[in-house]
Amino acid sequence: MADEIPHPHDAMVGAVLRDLAEARSFLQAYLPEEVSQALDWSTLKLAEGSFIDEDLRRSESDLLYEVQRVSDESLIWIYILLEHQSVPDRWMRFRLLKYCCRIWDVNLNERPTPTELRPIVPLVFYQGDRSWSYATEFAHLFAEVVRDWPWVPRFSHELIDQSGMQPEEVQGDLKARLMQLLLLVAYHLERFWQGLVVELLDTLASLEPSGGINYVRVFLTYILQTQDREAIELFQEALQRQTPQLGGDLMTYAQELLAEGRTEGRTEGKLRTQVEVIEGMLQEGIAWAVIERVTGVHEAQFQSLKKQVEEMNE
Repeated sequence: MADEIPHPHDAMVGAVLRDLAEARSFLQAYLPEEVSQALDWSTLKLAEGSFIDEDLRRSESDLLYEVQRVSDESLIWIYILLEHQSVPDRWMRFRLLKYCCRIWDVNLNERPTPTELRPIVPLVFYQGDRSWSYATEFAHLFAEVVRDWPWVPRFSHELIDQSGMQPEEVQGDLKARLMQLLLLVAYHLERFWQGLVVELLDTLASLEPSGGINYVRVFLTYILQTQDREAIELFQEALQRQTPQLGGDLMTYAQELLAEGRTEGRTEGKLRTQVEVIEGMLQEGIAWAVIERVTGVHEAQFQSLKKQVEEMNE
């Protein structure tokens, strides 16, 4: 049996948010202003490791960054938990605290003489069908009569609830914004697809490869993986109408990829994109620990996936 391909959301989000400029724009847009202003964003780095439960990797993924504080150059972490579930989860707060404890545990074991814990800013990015309905405070998992007890942990998280977001509210730089628009469409096709097709095409036409990754392919493949036949046909029609404005290259490339997606099937298209993203990361010298966290694919699995792509090309 072939190795399982990670969720299409993970491939796209990982490809975009591993770009530090895009990650910086995304985080600055959604973190509280007092937090954003306290950080030296020029020091932002992607950290190694994934901390989510193994059995939840189809519905969750995570990204960990480290960045210096402006005041004293001390390091903090920003931990993004991406929730791909279609409905809110009451116990997400419990898992999030558990994941933060895992980060601290790893860090304590790596430091020779730790004297204090490094702060973590936890950020949940939720894209489900229903609005997030739970509090962000951990104490709300307890009965109301005991929430003020000194033995109840004081822990909360920041939240991006994309379920009720309008396209004009999406923030960030070009690729980060396009990523969020495609996530909106994936979860709320009827609300947004027809009105966003032209904007998506305009944005795709302005993209250029960077970091060894062909982002046009990443985004187009995501569309193929997450939209139904009717939506893809609408996309093709809009593509044909927009060709004089967008240029022939995007038209030709998109049509080839759409045809490829129809003939190969979604699994094969997903596999090709995953291999391309990982190869781009390797060309940049990114460590396998980081690649595995971002893509969900370990080194041995990548060799297997790469072999499958080579066999498809024969």
